[in-house]
Amino acid sequence: MKRIFPLLFSMYLLHALSVHAQTITVSTATELQNALNTAVAGNTIVLTDGIYSKSGGFIIPANINGTSSNPIILKGTPAAIITSNSLSSGYGLGLRGNNFWVLDGFTIYNSAKGIVLDSSHHNIIKNLHVNKTGDEGIHLRSYSSYNSVENCFIDSTGTYAAGYGEAIYIGSAVSNWPTYTKGNADTCNYNTVLNNSFGDHVASENIDIKEGTKGGRIAYNTFNGTGLNNQNSADSWIDVKGNYYTIECNTGSNTIADGFQTHILVSGWGDYNIFSNNILAVNTTGYGILITQTSSKGTAYNNVVCTNNTVTGTNNGLTNITTQTCTNTCSIPTDIKNISAEISSIQLYPNPCTEGIRIQLPEQYMDSFYIVTDALGKNILNGQIKTGNDVIRTDALPPGLYVVILNDTSLKFIKQ
Repeated sequence: MKRIFPLLFSMYLLHALSVHAQTITVSTATELQNALNTAVAGNTIVLTDGIYSKSGGFIIPANINGTSSNPIILKGTPAAIITSNSLSSGYGLGLRGNNFWVLDGFTIYNSAKGIVLDSSHHNIIKNLHVNKTGDEGIHLRSYSSYNSVENCFIDSTGTYAAGYGEAIYIGSAVSNWPTYTKGNADTCNYNTVLNNSFGDHVASENIDIKEGTKGGRIAYNTFNGTGLNNQNSADSWIDVKGNYYTIECNTGSNTIADGFQTHILVSGWGDYNIFSNNILAVNTTGYGILITQTSSKGTAYNNVVCTNNTVTGTNNGLTNITTQTCTNTCSIPTDIKNISAEISSIQLYPNPCTEGIRIQLPEQYMDSFYIVTDALGKNILNGQIKTGNDVIRTDALPPGLYVVILNDTSLKFIKQ
């Protein structure tokens, strides 16, 4: 009898693991929604090629979550097409309080909004085709943080109403804070937008970064302003109204007014951003990077435009402010594993910090050496992680954005 319990327990454990690692193949809209409703950590939902149409779109219920080591994966080929079948209502796919999902490879088509994340964290949106939306292509909203959008192609946005149609939209406009965040700032923070490209028919900005958001990285994207319609100030590839963003190593062609812009919509926002190593073929009379320093809402004197940016196609030049020499170089995670580690496995807290930032690491990073740089790439501190839960003293640092570099991973924190 003593052997029976360990044997039964082992059988139960193997069964539990097999359930969590289950691959679920779907071929109809009903099967897809059922799989979304019942998914558990470690599941992979595979879309067979075909059209998945549902009025109002497909919504993942709240608290259907993966984990950092066992995300829930929804994947298909570009011939697997998800649609709400309406440009005026419904999302192609909506996450409503979901963490650790990977959305990979399929197409979102003919929906009012392509993909919307509300209160959803640590998700990866990659290799998707988002095409023909009434409004935005991909929207990170309602406190959604630590997400990554990578290797996606987005086109034909804003096809329903003039003045809308950003390809990637981070946060919410201050006028919408009462709707989405009970009047508080919509703090969609530390999101990464990496290696995406945009078609000829994006009506509004390729990326719109809203006031109240901070700490994101926008890198290695290929911007295209051919389709900008100049409605609601849609006259640049990126409009940055948040703080502490790193916009680096991007390329862009064709725009209306400027390549990149910053604006002050709320006092204290639209500041502390850094623009580095971008190649800007603006083909307009504006600037490569236009920085707003004063408005009726306040001032912003801490944005940085590095001399290592290049601009062509304009007589106005790179920027309207004094440039600074930066030592930043372009670095990009090579695969999904590195990106997942950056947004999931390593934790910095509190962030923002005052006296110190605690760094919590998985076992493989023990005894690693770290470097802390400022936003311009200058080395500020260095040391070695001993316990996996060490504190880096920051009380002597001036307020600003800093980067912790640890092996092949870099994370940002803000010193207040």
